[in-house]
Amino acid sequence: MQPSGEATQTGFDNLEAGVKYQLYQNAESESIVSVGVDWDIGGSGSKRVGAEPFSTITPALFFGKGFGDLPQDAKYLRPLALTGQLGIGLPTRSSTTTIGSEGDVSVERNPHTLQCGFALEYSFSYLQSFVQDVGLSAPFNRMIPVVEVSMSTALDRGASGTTGTINPGIIWSGSYFQLAAEALIPVNKASGKHTGWIVQLHFYLDDLFPGSIGRPIFRN
Repeated sequence: MQPSGEATQTGFDNLEAGVKYQLYQNAESESIVSVGVDWDIGGSGSKRVGAEPFSTITPALFFGKGFGDLPQDAKYLRPLALTGQLGIGLPTRSSTTTIGSEGDVSVERNPHTLQCGFALEYSFSYLQSFVQDVGLSAPFNRMIPVVEVSMSTALDRGASGTTGTINPGIIWSGSYFQLAAEALIPVNKASGKHTGWIVQLHFYLDDLFPGSIGRPIFRN
């Protein structure tokens, strides 16, 4: 991260944890709906990159829809998938007090927020396996172009307005992990003035440790 007129800042953001419960699934229409809670663990990240000292709990509704049920004349759209979420961010502190280098005190209020976002993906692996083999070889046959949109709207405590980013990028999905790189493009001036970048690495615990920590907690 490089704030305007300042040196580049590096560090880890706050850790996140979450749980989900599946409400609905339909294999034929490739659709799913879940509810869950995300926990942004305050104080676990680096202050120099803006990690908050307080936690935020976000109960949310999640959905996903694949397009494999499209007719044959639209077969090249079948690898598309749309996922999204809608939730309410609940900070554990109503305000944050900071003391400057000269002893001046500032108080920043932490509003409840409406959190919404979605991602549109196109899976080359799905294209090769279920639509038509177009001859893609490794590593391209496991790539997934994606565009994510993440928005946050302040609801109270004297705050207002919406901030967010549009994040085009690429995902490489393996058998045991997933690697992604995305640009972070601000949607308005309040969201920032410069484009940033994010790289993510996800491990599939259910595939790595199917007999222990990868097992579902609840089974139908």
